Amino acid sequence: MKENKIKGAFIILLKYLLLLVILVSSYILLMMLVSIIPSKLLADNVKQSSEVLVEEGEKKFIDLGYKKEYLFTFTDALMINTAYSMTPTDPLASAMLGRKNYVPGQTLQVHIDNQYNLGACDEYINHKNGDLYQTKELYALMHGKDITDSFEYARYWHGYSVILRPLLAITNYSGIRIILSALTIILTLLFLYKLYKKIDIWAAIIFLIGLLSVSIFVITQSVNEILVFLIAIIFSLILLYKKDLSKHVVEIFFIAGSITNFIDLLTAPIVTLGLPLIIYILLLQKENKKLKEVLRKGLKACLAWGMAYGITWILKWVLTQLLYDRPIMTQALEQARYRIGLQNEDLKFIDVLKKNIKYLSNNTMYALGSLAIIYIAGNLILKDKSEINFHENIKDIIPYIITALLPIIWFVLLKEHSFVHSFFTYRILIITIISIFIIIRKLFEIKDEKCQN
Repeated sequence: MKENKIKGAFIILLKYLLLLVILVSSYILLMMLVSIIPSKLLADNVKQSSEVLVEEGEKKFIDLGYKKEYLFTFTDALMINTAYSMTPTDPLASAMLGRKNYVPGQTLQVHIDNQYNLGACDEYINHKNGDLYQTKELYALMHGKDITDSFEYARYWHGYSVILRPLLAITNYSGIRIILSALTIILTLLFLYKLYKKIDIWAAIIFLIGLLSVSIFVITQSVNEILVFLIAIIFSLILLYKKDLSKHVVEIFFIAGSITNFIDLLTAPIVTLGLPLIIYILLLQKENKKLKEVLRKGLKACLAWGMAYGITWILKWVLTQLLYDRPIMTQALEQARYRIGLQNEDLKFIDVLKKNIKYLSNNTMYALGSLAIIYIAGNLILKDKSEINFHENIKDIIPYIITALLPIIWFVLLKEHSFVHSFFTYRILIITIISIFIIIRKLFEIKDEKCQN
């Protein structure tokens, strides 16, 4: 019996190792393939993109009336620069080194990724505070400035290039924004419709409230920030279309975690875990699975996502160090210490939480609170409390209490990063917002006896 368990565990381990090998091999191959696209096909569109970006600046401010949104165009400029700097002459290096400002025949020096932070040419650094001007640097590169220094950012996969480089071959930054906006609208409508059909209208309404609270349609204007939400919606749809939840769900979360690390630059990655996880729990409860089974399956999904996310990232460091003798491991670990906040003992978790909540805005918080109060009041007035089994309902909300805490755990683990970049990391609170509304909804749920656990 013990030998069978060991054998079974070994087979499972081999399965996930093979899946990881397939995924990582696919990433490298895809990056090499898009590198083969001639850079001259991108040049005009990248030049036009740089003009839009330099006009908007390093951050774009959008006044929605009830709050202001801050879009980090700084990173979009970096992403476009990196995608443009990939070259057919050495596709493997393009895939692994994450270079910017790289123009064969023009580049004289390549600075390896051993800076405390991302590098830039000297005139595009504010030496007083260390700020970089990515939009201006990209503009200069594309408008004849003799930039001969290239900088590697090899600690990330830069998998967004698989999407961005082909798009830049056919359109500019403005066109890409339109494409991403259209794609987001289509996927969101399909997602909400499928939620309504597979679960109920309330699930669709709650997820719509969550998406609107983080300005989902506004962040389509930022390539960097919308991609994780598209990944989250796509994997949520995969679960909603899945007919049998007893097969291959853990693999789905594993693939989601790995792809997130491949594409994202540490914006709001946990969204690709949180949203599909809530969908998964809703579907399990709709099948009347018992609490213990729901928690067990939810934990497996979390572990699969977390392991895939972490190992995919570590493999990028290891492979780059082995292939190109870059000190990525040391640099990555140093960055990890910084992102976690180990070098800033004065930074308190409560300050991180307050700053992230602030970007939801008071008006958004009032609106969410009002909706919750109206719903609770309506249930208390209109429903017969004798028909509500609060004991069973409290058991049902336990998984959502856990999902609601996922962003809090993330803020604790990446304290410094979540504080410095709170204007976009706050969006992971969508997981908490949706979870809280589901908790309120389920507390007042009336079930038929045959549906009781």
